[in-house]
Amino acid sequence: MAGAEASRTVKFVQRRNEILETGCELINVHGVRGMTLTAVARALGLDTSSVTYYFKRKDLLAAACIARTVDWHAGVADRAARESDPRSRVRRFLGEHIDLFRRQRDPAVRPLALLSDMRSLDDETRAPLDATYIRMLQTVRGFFAAGPGRKERDHAALATVLLVNTIHWLPAWQERYLAEDLDRVEERLFDLLEHGLAPDAAWPAGFEPLEPADPGDPQARFLLAATDLINRIGYHGASVERIAGELGVSTGSFYHHIDNKDDLVVACFHRSFDLVRQARRLAAEQGGSAGDQLARMLANLVGHQLFGAGPMLRNSAYQALPPDLRGAMLQQTGQVTRHIAGCLADGVIDGSLRRVDAVIAGHVVIAALNGAAELRRWTGDRDPAAVAAAYCDLLRRGLFRD
Repeated sequence: MAGAEASRTVKFVQRRNEILETGCELINVHGVRGMTLTAVARALGLDTSSVTYYFKRKDLLAAACIARTVDWHAGVADRAARESDPRSRVRRFLGEHIDLFRRQRDPAVRPLALLSDMRSLDDETRAPLDATYIRMLQTVRGFFAAGPGRKERDHAALATVLLVNTIHWLPAWQERYLAEDLDRVEERLFDLLEHGLAPDAAWPAGFEPLEPADPGDPQARFLLAATDLINRIGYHGASVERIAGELGVSTGSFYHHIDNKDDLVVACFHRSFDLVRQARRLAAEQGGSAGDQLARMLANLVGHQLFGAGPMLRNSAYQALPPDLRGAMLQQTGQVTRHIAGCLADGVIDGSLRRVDAVIAGHVVIAALNGAAELRRWTGDRDPAAVAAAYCDLLRRGLFRD
């Protein structure tokens, strides 16, 4: 009887793991919205009732899938924290993530779920995931051995935002490299995080507004409200009713300006792309070296993320879009990334930037801009302009204070 019970336990665990792995794959392709119990059952050749035996509701399965990823990130942070110095900790943290992507090139290795849709879970279901994720962030913050002063603590917090967002953006672009090139990607990415883009240069500071503080156009107001809500609570939490409520208008008014919610997200992305173009144009108008122009562009965009009319849409919103729209938006983000990479290459050529891999550096810049949106609520009583300057300084000279 004991042997039979053990056999049933093994089968239970195996089946549960199969369901979780399939759920993770579907989340990565279709988002939490497209991952259904029926789809999981169909992929495994089971009846839906066989899946509900393990997970009674879709949100419970989604949370269990995402929990595996959050736990893995927390474990990597814990292992990296045991290294002897800040550089070794960051290198271990980065290296384990690169190694994960290398292993996942093997079809037999099932992927972890992306964290992009974690905000779409309801508060109660998400609470334990948030707790683990926050603990991971605190561990990463400890990588930088912050002193007791506020300046040291703030540096560790800003460095954590840049590092973690760089890691979270990796899945979007690492597949463009051959498996045998991932070691080189790791080397060049760590070099950027360690030494920055121009550690010996003095970057121009300042901020030029990229859009009016209070746009009068109703559609623009919808975009601002929707972007803010999606960034905070995810695509699914930002319902049409809630977006309209933020503006004090009816849902009918919403549909008068926007056809549907997916179109709204696409419009939010296009606004973000337009802000990058505007920042680039303003920087170019002032002339100077390619490095100076890049610095002004970054200052304008990071400043906008902190105290502009409304932040740009976070990259995590991609995952909630239908695959065809997601592909189109990722393609445009790729174009923006290559544009930034071109600016970086110009700076390397004219000597105003350090010799770096411009393509990988472009992805670091995109990740940094995405992370800057998190700083708007963190700033508190700090001078937003000083926070923006300190954050840009991490891109200029690297993550490490020495």
